[in-house]
This record gives sequence, structure tokens and C-alpha cells, in this order.
Amino acid sequence: MTLRLPRIPGTTGLAIGLAVALAGLAGYSVAQARWTANAGAHLPAVWLGLLCGAALALTRWRGRSATAYSLVASLVVAFEIVARVVVTPALATDVLRGLNVRLFIGAERVTGWIAALLAGAPVDDTGLFVALLAVTTWSAMAWLAWWLIRERRPLVSALPLLALLALNNHLSRQPAASFIALLVCVLLLVACLGFAELRRDWDRRRVDYADELALEWGAGAAVATLVIALAVAAAPFLATPEGWRAVAKFFEQPAARTASQLFPGVNAPPDAASAAFARTPDLSRIGAPIPQSDEAVMWVRISDAPPPSPQSGVPGVAVPIHYWRNAAFGAYTGAGWRPAAPAEALPLSVAGRYPLQQRFDIVAPHSRALFAVNHPVSASVTLSADGFAQGAVSSYTVTSLATRVSATELITASTDYPAAIATVYRQLPEALPARVRELAARLSDGATTPYAKAVRIQNYLRANYPYLLDAPATPAGRDAVDYFLFEAPGGFCSHYASAMAVLLRAVEVPARVVTGFAMGRYDYERNAWRVPASAAHAWVEVYFPGYGWVEFEPTAAFAPPDYPGAPGAAPMAEPQPAPAEASITFGEVARLIAAAVISLLVLAWLARPLFVRAPPASERVRALYWQMRRALSRAGLRAAASTTPHEYLHAHAAALAPPLRSALAEATQVYERAEYGEQTPAPREVERVQVQWQRARIDWVKLWMARVTSPAGPLSWRQKRSSGKGETRIGGV
Repeated sequence: MTLRLPRIPGTTGLAIGLAVALAGLAGYSVAQARWTANAGAHLPAVWLGLLCGAALALTRWRGRSATAYSLVASLVVAFEIVARVVVTPALATDVLRGLNVRLFIGAERVTGWIAALLAGAPVDDTGLFVALLAVTTWSAMAWLAWWLIRERRPLVSALPLLALLALNNHLSRQPAASFIALLVCVLLLVACLGFAELRRDWDRRRVDYADELALEWGAGAAVATLVIALAVAAAPFLATPEGWRAVAKFFEQPAARTASQLFPGVNAPPDAASAAFARTPDLSRIGAPIPQSDEAVMWVRISDAPPPSPQSGVPGVAVPIHYWRNAAFGAYTGAGWRPAAPAEALPLSVAGRYPLQQRFDIVAPHSRALFAVNHPVSASVTLSADGFAQGAVSSYTVTSLATRVSATELITASTDYPAAIATVYRQLPEALPARVRELAARLSDGATTPYAKAVRIQNYLRANYPYLLDAPATPAGRDAVDYFLFEAPGGFCSHYASAMAVLLRAVEVPARVVTGFAMGRYDYERNAWRVPASAAHAWVEVYFPGYGWVEFEPTAAFAPPDYPGAPGAAPMAEPQPAPAEASITFGEVARLIAAAVISLLVLAWLARPLFVRAPPASERVRALYWQMRRALSRAGLRAAASTTPHEYLHAHAAALAPPLRSALAEATQVYERAEYGEQTPAPREVERVQVQWQRARIDWVKLWMARVTSPAGPLSWRQKRSSGKGETRIGGV
């Protein structure tokens, strides 16, 4: 089957361009609705659905088979969008284990949807909506390509897309601009292919027409499209009160400009929300909002060498990562954390630490819980037994034994934990879902040391969960870590740190969540680190006997400490600011599209016989008819080369059972019309002959067996019935 778009210069390219524009407008409009935190997750389904529909339209597949294939492919892509099995490597060092873990999580999410639906309970996982949206957009785009290429009916092809976009814009209260643009593309597509079909018909019937007709047709179509678009755009203003208010507001704008010109010196009311406060993440309820203000809350001077100035021309020089911590949490409740009780100081190896002096100047309101780098040993304020600064001052100094431990030291560290550490920091609630423990076991499988487990879990969380500041709250009654790991579209530092601590505790590694502030940015004029309110952060500390609490960074938006293999090296990495939001990156979309295209190519290769273009119907019926003649000849029904199809049918009809006789008669009729009447048969006629011949194969086998076993040759169908009643058997025709 050939491409059914008209072979007229410019028409095919214009139609393809308009179809691509329709796909782009649909994807953009649905993304702008922001139904979920990951607003662009459905975009791969839009483009892959268009490609799949175009590929199916060029095959020999019929409508039902193509629909089934498209539906299965859309479900596979929807699962990949939700579970991200292929596009996101779960563990960079072990691809197979990463795929296994992502498949496990994806299967658990789908199982959770089914269980909630069967129980009549609400589905808290927004992944179900994302999956359904992906299937819907895929199907709309596949329908568009199928009806446009196979049937050449542009208006029918665009109807599902128009309905989807109209519903999306209405529910999301979007402006009508995207819908109007979509409607304009549809009208232009109808006009383009409509005129192309007319020209094709005129050329076939050899009807003369003026070359300027195309220009007149295009101008008329453009005017008609413009009028319809303006009518659609004006309808909301003329038919709704909101429209009239918008018109009135348009005329109020000159008055507002005049006021701003006459009274430019009048101060605007202060915005109370912009006031900074030295507030760290609230972990009593995981997912509580964190500050987003860029106002400075503190300035910190440390004894480490400052980072090179951007004007120094020294690229790629890293600085040690530090955290300004002020609280640690011990007991996990399923919804949040409770602060750890003060404990006695434990022995600490100086070999894995180095002294770091700090001076804090807190310029925002704050509590008595002050800040210091792990692990403070002396200060101008009070230090608790377990190493946290406290006081009612805003300027103070601290000396800490900062972490400078190597991976080799952590790998060889003892696992003989003190009783106070093992009891408090391996606690988990009994109601923790079993799949969380199973995920922890899968991630730590093959890891023989606590350090290996910690690195593996840290890297897994960083690689597989999007960083979202507006992540949805955990549904009531649900475990917060379980919801983040298996259903939530993403999260921020509170989610990442809680998940890592719980997963480590599930494999008997002592861990805790710590809050405070990230390092901030270095100010070269003040020679100090400027820490904004938005640097409020939560991270994880893992306990190693002899080395104390060591920092790990599971949050994807922050650089992790690097503990090199050589003993004595400091953890070095470039400090990175946290992005405001990361929904779905271009790289992830590209990898998803590449993976889906490769999968479609593999499926197409496996089904390559179906993708071979079919010959014309006249050639197919000719080949089919002579195939039947050769088969019947092998069964004993031979004829001279000069025998016409009609003569052959008349000579051997009596020897054929009804199904065979009907198939041969139908094939003879269609073949004679195509061969001698120069009438091209319809594809459905050829398919009908082929179906009848396939159904008559059993009767052909019986006829062939009769020839093999009977020296007299095949009996006629009526002779066989008579022989069964004891009549005299005679030879065949």
C-alpha cells in the first residue's frame, strides 16, 4: 500500500507540517494545564503516538489490528513514563539491578492502583492520571495520523484532538489561543487536502483547469479560516459576563498607566511573605513547605581557603562541602520524625577529621538552636553532649572536627555499633509497608559493607526521583516514605533524606536525618558564605564506629560529598544551587523517545512481513487465482494451457465440495474481470477470495488425499456421497 497523500508538489510537505503543528499545540496546551507536578510527562506519548499512527497507516494492517497494536504500544509507553525503567539508570554501576528495581517499583504502583480501584478507595498516586493522559494523547495522535494518511479525511482525523483540547482548556481555564490555533491548522489541513483531491480527480478525468485556481482557492480558504477563528475568539467575550469584564478591564488600563505616571513615588505595601527567617525544614510532617526567599539569613566565615574568584581564571577548582546543621532526628513515625534525645559523646577518630573554625553572623530571626559544622568540639556558646550549638545570640564562633574521611576508611570501618546507636537509629515502625523493606533489600543486594549500601541507596535516590518543590502532600493515613518511593511524582530534601534513612535502617545500618542549611554561595566582597533562606536543607548522616556521623546527600539538586579512595583526602565537590523545579528534562525525553523508537523498530522487524507494501489488487488476484489452479492441479484436476478460467470452472465444478467450488467461482469471476475487463478489483474483493480459499483448504486436502489413495482419480462430490450409500463407484470427471 502506497502513501495515500496526493502526489502534488508542496501538498504532502504542507500536510505533514500541519500535522506536526497539531501535535505540538496539543502537547503544549496539555502541559500548560499543569494537572500534575510533572507537567510535561505526556510529551513523549504525543510524538511517539503520531509516529506509530503514521507507521501503521503505511502497513497492510487493518483497522482492528492497528488499533490493538497502538493500544498495547501506548500502554507500554505509559508504563515507561510512570516507572522510567529504561530512560533513568537506577544504578549506574549495575544496569541490570537498576532495571530490576525500577520494574519492581512500577509493578508495585500498578498493583496499588488496581487494589485501590477494586476496594473503591481513592487512588492517591498521580501516576495513574499521568498514565491515562499518556494513553489518551497517544491514541489521539495515532488516530490523527491513521485517518490522515490511510483514509485522507483530515476533519475526521482531528476530531478527537479537538475534543481533547477543548475539554482540557475548559477544565484548566486556559485562554482560547491554543484551541484557536489548533482549529486554524485543522481548517487549513482540510482546505489543503480538499483542493489536492479535486486536482487529483481533475487530472484523472483529464479536466482542464487554470493554474491560478490554486492561489484563489488558498486565498479563499485563508479568509474563511480567519473569519471562523475570529468568531471563535469573540464568542467568549460576547456570550459570557467574564468576557464583558475583560473588555472593561482593557479600557481601564489607560487609567492605571496614568496613575503610575502621576504617582510614581508612592511606596507599595510591604510584602510580609518576603521576610526572611532562619527556619529549617519541619520534619514532624514530611513534605511541609520549605522557605523560598533569597534573602540572606546568615553569613559564615570559615578557616578553609576561599574558592577561587571567577576573575582569577582558575577553572574546575572544587571546595570542601559543609552543612550548617542545627538538629538531628531519631524516631520515624510514618508521617514524620521526632527529634533525637541528647546523648553522651562517643569516641571519635581524629584521623578522619580536621579542625575547622567558623564564625556565624545570623541576620534573620532565629530560635535557640544554633548552627555548626559536624562535629563541634568548642564554641563561644553552649554545646550539647551530642554536639549541637545552642544559645540566644546571633554572632558566635565554633570549632568543629569536620569530616575528612576516605572511602577506604569507611569501607573497613567496624560494624560493632554502640547499643545507644543501634537501638535509636535503626528504629522503624511496625506498620512500615513491606515493599519498602523489599526495595531496601533489592538495592543492597550484593553490597557487603554499610558504606556500599549507603552509596548505592544514595545514588539510586538521586538518579530516579525528580526534584519538585511543589510535590503533593502525603495522603492521610499513608506512610510518607512509601508514598514518595512508589507513587509521588517527586519531592524535595525532606523526602529524599527520609527515604534514605528509612531504607538504610531497613538493612540494619544506623542512619538519621539532619536539618540546617546548605553551604550557600561565597561572597568575595565580604569574604564569607552568604546563606539565603532558600538554602534550608535536610540530609542524612550515617554512623561509622570510630568515625562518628558521616554526611551523605541523597537529594538530586545538591552535589554529594565525595569520599575518595585515598586516605586523608577531603570530600571535594562543586556546590550547586537547588533548582526551583525539575519536571522532566530534555535529556530524559530524548532517552525515552530513543528507547521507544528502538522498541518499535524491533517490533517492526519481528513483524516485517506485515510492513511490506502490498502489490496492486489486480496482481494479487492474478497470483491468487493461479495459486488455486496449481493446487487443484496437484489434486488431479488438470486442464490444458488453452483452457479459459470459465471452462476450467465448468469442467471441474462437479468434483469440488461446496466451499472449494464457491472459492473457485469467486476467484474466477474477480480474475476474469481484472484480466479481460480491465476493471481493477477492490481490495475487499481480493481479501474475500483469499478468506474463502483459506477456509476451503481442508476440502482441498481431502481432494488431494483421494487422488493419492485412489488409482481412479478423485471422485466428484456427488459421487462420494453416493458411494457412501452403497452405490456403484465411478471415475471422476
